[in-house]
Amino acid sequence: MKNKTKWIIGLAVIIVFASFAFFSFRSALNPYVSFAEAAETLQQVQVLGYLVKGEPIQYDSTAGELHFYLVDEEGTRASVTYSGVKPNNLEHSENVVVVGEYCEGVFQAEKILVKCPSKYEEAEDNR
Repeated sequence: MKNKTKWIIGLAVIIVFASFAFFSFRSALNPYVSFAEAAETLQQVQVLGYLVKGEPIQYDSTAGELHFYLVDEEGTRASVTYSGVKPNNLEHSENVVVVGEYCEGVFQAEKILVKCPSKYEEAEDNR
């Protein structure tokens, strides 16, 4: 009887961990969406875009707040806010991926992923 109870408890623990792993993995698979799609959903999404040239990137180091404008692949321009450390090469990046939610006309990013400029790739090709 004790062996059977151990097996049932062990199986239940495995099912709980497998379910947790499945849902965690599923939530990590956010496809890229446009700002229009981000505004329609209440879920966390990721948007691939480009910095708007001529618009300032404002960073308040004391508050740790970053504000900038991004244009998605459909050409929609949106204001982005981020609380945290400013990425090093943000001004020189080719692409920027923001992960977060669209709220009250502003995309509030929880993560910012910056693609390095192509000048570094060209330097490696010349070797």
